Amino acid sequence: MVEAYVGDGTTYARLGRRWDIHRSTAYRRLMKALGDRCTLLSRTRRRLSKCDGVCFLDAKHLRLKGTTFTIYVAWDRGFGRPVHFLLKEGGETDLWYWRLLVDLKHLEYVPKAFVSDGYPALRAFISDAYPDLPHQRCIVHVFMWMRSVIAPGKRAGVREQLFVGLARDILWSRSLAMAKRRLEKLEALESLLPKERKALSIMENALEQAFTYAGPRWKHLHLPRSSNAIENVMGQIEARLKTRRGAKSFAATKALLNEVLLRVKRQIINQ
Repeated sequence: MVEAYVGDGTTYARLGRRWDIHRSTAYRRLMKALGDRCTLLSRTRRRLSKCDGVCFLDAKHLRLKGTTFTIYVAWDRGFGRPVHFLLKEGGETDLWYWRLLVDLKHLEYVPKAFVSDGYPALRAFISDAYPDLPHQRCIVHVFMWMRSVIAPGKRAGVREQLFVGLARDILWSRSLAMAKRRLEKLEALESLLPKERKALSIMENALEQAFTYAGPRWKHLHLPRSSNAIENVMGQIEARLKTRRGAKSFAATKALLNEVLLRVKRQIINQ
């Protein structure tokens, strides 16, 4: 039943027909089966030795009976899987990132570095709570933000494509010093359009955060340059929620999310 609902996206009604029971009975049996599963946090407790402390953080909004909720997820590079999640009412806030990490701390999970998309409130929280730990900002998010300024909602023309290519060269430079030189050279062009100068300003403000991985103090950690690993996890959550049918209660949603996250396959990235 759990496999049919979570893996195949079968609805409560179809489960009821399959088992010759009412859909409400199928729902209760499914919630009982999901409730008997271990929580993501309890699995992390058992597998703590697999974690290396490079912690990816992300959040995603969802609507539940007309109310906005946010799911917060932590993913560890060494373990290669999600290690904890919270589902909370309201928009994204640093309070629940704090609670997420407090829960992990109680398991004696020790973060060594953070990787995220650069959400301002999260950056501020990590800076205050973990001032001695590095925070790598996802270079792909910086690039996509910059590109949206150059060609928002439309196909890029020749000039836009050339500019985006130069910007890509800056962000994917071998070092921060090289990236700064390339940026200064591009900023010196008098023919730049206002939107191009705005895009360069975005890159300039994010450049040091995007090159945290290359800092002499943190090179030994071999930090990933992007948060793609946890973005893949969020994509799996979104895909399953889009096919969801039936009663959309908080408890049912939380149980479903726990099962989806337990099923996420291990991702191996640079160590």
